[in-house]
Amino acid sequence: MFRLNLKIALRNLWKNKVYATINIVGLALGLTAFVLMILYINHEESYDKWSPDLKNVYQIREKHDFFTPDNKEHWNEVSNSRIANLIRTKLPQAVAVTKVDNDWSFGSGYSVKTDNADPVMVNKIKDSDSSFFKVFDYQFVQGSADQALENKNTIVLKEDLALKLFGTTRALGKTIKIIRWRDDKGDLFTVTGIVSEPKTPQSVHFSAIMRTGNKDRDPDEPTNNNYCLMFTKLNKASDTLVLNQTLQKLYVDFRKNLLKGQEEDYEDMQKPKKLPGLKVIPLATVHSNPPYTLSWFEKLKPVMAISAFLLLVSIINFINLATAQSVQRAKEVGVKKVLGSYKSQLTAQFLVESGLQSLISLFLCIVLIEMVLPAFNQQFNVALSFWHNARLLVLIAQLVGLFVFVTLLAGLYPAWVLSNYNPVAVLKGNYENGLRGVVLRNVLVVFQFVISVTFIISIGVMEMQSRFMSSKDLGFERGNLINIKTNYEDNFAERLKKIPGVQYVATTTQVLGNSFNVPEEIKYKGKPIKLNTVTVTMDALPALGVKVLQGRIFSREYKSDTVNTVVLNEAAANLFGKNLIGQTYQKTDWEGKDNIFQVVGIIKNYHNEGFDKAVLPTVYKVTRLGGTSNTNNLLVRFNTAQHKEIISKIEKEWRMLYPNFPIEYNSLDDAFSKVLEENRRFMNMIVLFSLVSVSLSLLGLFALSTFVAKRKTKEIAVRKVLGASNIQIVSLLNKSFLILVVVANLVSWPVAYIIIKKWLEGFAYRIEVPFIPFAAATLISVIIAILTVSIQARKAAVTDPVNALKYE
Repeated sequence: MFRLNLKIALRNLWKNKVYATINIVGLALGLTAFVLMILYINHEESYDKWSPDLKNVYQIREKHDFFTPDNKEHWNEVSNSRIANLIRTKLPQAVAVTKVDNDWSFGSGYSVKTDNADPVMVNKIKDSDSSFFKVFDYQFVQGSADQALENKNTIVLKEDLALKLFGTTRALGKTIKIIRWRDDKGDLFTVTGIVSEPKTPQSVHFSAIMRTGNKDRDPDEPTNNNYCLMFTKLNKASDTLVLNQTLQKLYVDFRKNLLKGQEEDYEDMQKPKKLPGLKVIPLATVHSNPPYTLSWFEKLKPVMAISAFLLLVSIINFINLATAQSVQRAKEVGVKKVLGSYKSQLTAQFLVESGLQSLISLFLCIVLIEMVLPAFNQQFNVALSFWHNARLLVLIAQLVGLFVFVTLLAGLYPAWVLSNYNPVAVLKGNYENGLRGVVLRNVLVVFQFVISVTFIISIGVMEMQSRFMSSKDLGFERGNLINIKTNYEDNFAERLKKIPGVQYVATTTQVLGNSFNVPEEIKYKGKPIKLNTVTVTMDALPALGVKVLQGRIFSREYKSDTVNTVVLNEAAANLFGKNLIGQTYQKTDWEGKDNIFQVVGIIKNYHNEGFDKAVLPTVYKVTRLGGTSNTNNLLVRFNTAQHKEIISKIEKEWRMLYPNFPIEYNSLDDAFSKVLEENRRFMNMIVLFSLVSVSLSLLGLFALSTFVAKRKTKEIAVRKVLGASNIQIVSLLNKSFLILVVVANLVSWPVAYIIIKKWLEGFAYRIEVPFIPFAAATLISVIIAILTVSIQARKAAVTDPVNALKYE
């Protein structure tokens, strides 16, 4: 029976080649988008699943405001290094605890030298203590986990780095020199192990793990803190709720003792009711729970919804065409029922037909995936593969499930409609008078266009928001400005100032692409105010080209500028009040000494992070009084746009002073582009999916209008004989579809408004929801629908009525 149904299905597909092609291609496009999302979701969920031992590994997170983007407390991945010893000694179930470097944004890596080779920059070389491989169960190609980091100045390489440095993975016992900053003399490290790259991604990604000895000890002074990543391996998987309650008690005692050493009172620290916090989370959930940003799942929700909608649109096309063709299949069903076919047999036959189309679509989908994966990987900055996939069996099982789901969803209703025809009525020819399926087809067409119009509106709003961000006044001049990833050093800075075309050389802890926020609390007229502190050199604000609103910025003409004067941005000035120039405020430093600062100027807010964050109330100072911080920012401003030659001279000066550490820099234009990159990627994806969605909707509309035109062949012929013009006939066929498209627009407007408004709320600086994209989407959808239907309507209208009246 199955063999017979298969033959019938193949014959019908061949007989209705146009409809079958539209169905198969439409389903393939929808499946491609959906399967790409499955690949990406599988990739994100596979983090830290490369060893069964990892189920007992937990990340330690501390609640604090150190180096947070908004100066507020968060559950941070980096914790006070002293906590490792607390867990090691106070938590009985802890088998091992390790401390390892975080991926700070200050630099792109370390310089590595082997023998007489030129130095190369290597990213993600991390310093750790001796317990790293006791916690993380990496597969050693050479060496062993127990002895790899037993001694100081040892290093374990990933296989690809060993190949890059030595041309072979047989590198045990060889030495490399690592230079960690520009004027570092470097240290020799002995290779004591080579580990293979896990088959699935890791949260603690590294190219090499070294042991310098710095992670073996904590700072001697109680006031000094070292923040790093920490992980612990327990003797068995534990209930994190109970475990965290125990840790919280240990942590409160730890904080009391620590504050006592810093001569601070624990009770005073609790006045704002900010309870200290320490917790662990399973390693498997680390990647999906970032401390400051949305998780990958939250970010991917809109994309997942879009992919599901595209697949749904494809299925809608299938159902529409299948039910529209039901009249053609009605006589077949009637004859089979008279000859004794059961309803279940007929349903099975039609399900085989839909299953065959789904299967062909799935194979075509896999071909399309192989074609688009390189572009998809580049867009999402991943390295996905269909066939070379660590979870290939899981993926195949998912595809089988998807095939069954699509076949049933797309084929079950048409099969039910077709198999339910009354054979007596059908064989009498009464089946064409019914409205069976018409309402459903209309609803599905409306739903298709609701999705398409919503996409078109989204494209318009996103484009306007993108242009708004690209043209927004950043509060500083980003052109002709580069940022070298290094600290300010007088000798090098003076050399650069002598290069023709160099206008300013300066440093700051806050610049687009690399900001270091330092919170502080000051008192102004007895009122406490929380600010973000930025330390600058004298030329930093002129180098940035900031806009002065009141007073002045720092100048060498005023000796007090290096002692106790400050400049505020607008956000900070709004917290103080009016008439600020010349006013003073008080700041108590960590030694308990009160320092007085005078406000000499107010500058326009300038952006140093993405547009999803508001500019922090910030105070700028040249003085080191009251504390300071330093990051790898060396700003160089040019007074000409022709700066390739100038950069070459800068590189030459760098090589003369620091031959073993390659120079790294980026332009502020590039840093600005990087800020917009994520939104640009999302917009490109929306544009692509929108084009697919509109194309699918038009394919469905084209096929459906073709079928309707065929069904009305006799009606059109009669109207032509009675004197109807071609335009009147085209208008007649267009009218029913045009009503559906208009209804779809009316439904899509409130839907699109809610979605777009929610998306715009993710930006601290945004446009209001505009009207133009809504009107444009309506106009575009109506025009496209009219053109699509008119193609088929015109063919029907120009047909010779004599031939039409002889139809059947």
